[in-house]
Amino acid sequence: MDDASRLTARRLVERCLHDGEELLWVGRSDPSRMLVDADRYLIPFGTFFLAFVGWALVATIRGGANGAVVAILLLLVLAGLHLLGGRFLVKRHRKRTEVYAVTDRRVFVTNGRRTRETDARRTDWYVDRTAGHVSVEWDDTRHLDTLFVAGSESVRQYANTGLEGFPAPRGNFALYDVADGDALLAALRRASGR
Repeated sequence: MDDASRLTARRLVERCLHDGEELLWVGRSDPSRMLVDADRYLIPFGTFFLAFVGWALVATIRGGANGAVVAILLLLVLAGLHLLGGRFLVKRHRKRTEVYAVTDRRVFVTNGRRTRETDARRTDWYVDRTAGHVSVEWDDTRHLDTLFVAGSESVRQYANTGLEGFPAPRGNFALYDVADGDALLAALRRASGR
């Protein structure tokens, strides 16, 4: 983050602080990092899905099918377009508007209108390091293990792809693709005592 962006982020976070809360770290997700491991299968699948649904739509229109079938296929085409491109717009918007913060009491993500948070003393977080970036996730999806085989992993596979529940709340709490990872981890260790 450049100095102007850092100052803007800090001002946004300071409006969310509670009385007596000490700010340990402020940052953002790196907007230049858009692809994740899941894109290895999401992009080919999205291409195949969109081609198939597009072909079905053209065949249906040429065949003179009723409007309900055409409407359903149009919705599927829109879903395919979101899978291939729209989700990257969602992700880009989040990365540019959300600010991450660690205090002595909590870890939170805010965009100025909505704030999601977790207790900074929690120690059930884990770190994923990739090419100069750090992502930290808390195990908020453990209760799903009773519903699905490997339930937590079922939810996590779409994390940070732009498909993880927009506009609904996401299934886990995480800070993704932070370039200033060492400072983030130092603040988390200080807050959690881990």
